[in-house]
Amino acid sequence: MTENNIISFAEYLKKKNGKFSIDSNFIEVLSDDIKNKPELIEWYNFQNSFNKHKLFLHGLFTANHIIENINPNAGYFVSFTEEQVNENVSRIINALGWLGRKFVLIDAEDCTFKDMAEQIYGVKPKNTHDAWIAFEEFLLKSQDVMIISNISQSKIPSRKSGFARSLIKVNDDAHLRGIKPNSDIVFVDTACFLQRSWKDFEIYTNIFS
Repeated sequence: MTENNIISFAEYLKKKNGKFSIDSNFIEVLSDDIKNKPELIEWYNFQNSFNKHKLFLHGLFTANHIIENINPNAGYFVSFTEEQVNENVSRIINALGWLGRKFVLIDAEDCTFKDMAEQIYGVKPKNTHDAWIAFEEFLLKSQDVMIISNISQSKIPSRKSGFARSLIKVNDDAHLRGIKPNSDIVFVDTACFLQRSWKDFEIYTNIFS
């Protein structure tokens, strides 16, 4: 990847020390410079139009759960309107069905922290401590995906981005407890919230836009 140039797929596999095995005929198809393979660009554009949510989530989950990765990331789906928030949520759910992943959807709009926790198991916690236990139990013990939409519109009194970061850190720091979580976290929210909260999200989040 010298000077950030696009490299062939075969060269990429060599740089990965042969970790991924793949059919030799397939490698031959992809081994040429991508500029000489316009059909690959056409394929990419097609997938980007119809299946980009599936490809993004598949890539995120694969990266999160390979053996060497002890610091899984969350996904952040950038939205510019309320309609786009809803559209992204719908497409994420469709993609999770394709991936065979179960999920819980938490719509945080106008919700307190306890209201959000109630959406996990259907029982409202008595206090903030119990709410955190509900989130941690889901993230550290389940194999499901937590989708959180509209956290920027929640009733969390301050530092909404700090709360989101703390949730991400449950999985990110799980290895310190000797736990390798099988769950994943996905946020769907506005571009301006991401911009305001960039310092909290930057190193912990894969961005979809």
